[in-house]
Parts: sequence; C-alpha cells; structure tokens
Amino acid sequence: MINSWKSFFIAVEQMREIQKVYFRTKSTAALHAARKCEVAVDAAINQKRSEWEKQVQPELIGGFYG
Repeated sequence: MINSWKSFFIAVEQMREIQKVYFRTKSTAALHAARKCEVAVDAAINQKRSEWEKQVQPELIGGFYG
C-alpha cells in the first residue's frame, strides 16, 4: 500500500526496475509484475488528485462570494 511520499517514490522505482526487466526479457511474469506495480502507482496518483480536488472546491465555492 502506498501511504506516503516515500512509499510512492519507492513504488515508482520498483515499477521502473521491473519494466526494465520486462523490456530486456519479454518475460510474462515480469509483464504481470510491471502491470501490478503500475496499477498501484496509478491508484496512488488518482487518490492524491482526488484529495487535491476536494481541497480546491471549498475555496472556489466560499472564497469570493462567501
């Protein structure tokens, strides 16, 4: 589970290493491992974007007219 910036960076590093292995070997196992890492990294990115959007919305609604 990616729950901090440090774990995010570690996950991205691992993903990149597994991708390199896949591109060198074209191994099915490496492909599945790379996809699994990509899904975890993408989920963390989407979660952070969602958090940022929630922070921005109150400013837009109550900031100028509130």
